Amino acid sequence: MSNETESDIRGYVSDCFNHRGYKFDGETPDESAYQRLTKLMIEEYDLDHNDVDALAFEIEEMVARHIMENSPKFTDDDEETTA
Repeated sequence: MSNETESDIRGYVSDCFNHRGYKFDGETPDESAYQRLTKLMIEEYDLDHNDVDALAFEIEEMVARHIMENSPKFTDDDEETTA
């Protein structure tokens, strides 16, 4: 059983969404998923940074919870049944 906490996993999820790669040319930096989400929510839908932050927190929390509830790494190794 893993000893990672939900907070640890939320950090890993945040890193995934904050990662920036490069466009198809391999040289031009691309935007992270959070940068794109920020533009969408603020520029298209007139929301503010508080809305973006709240949603980012919810996404990270939901993904971390899903991982902890469904990953074999978090099952109790002591519950093995014997035949």
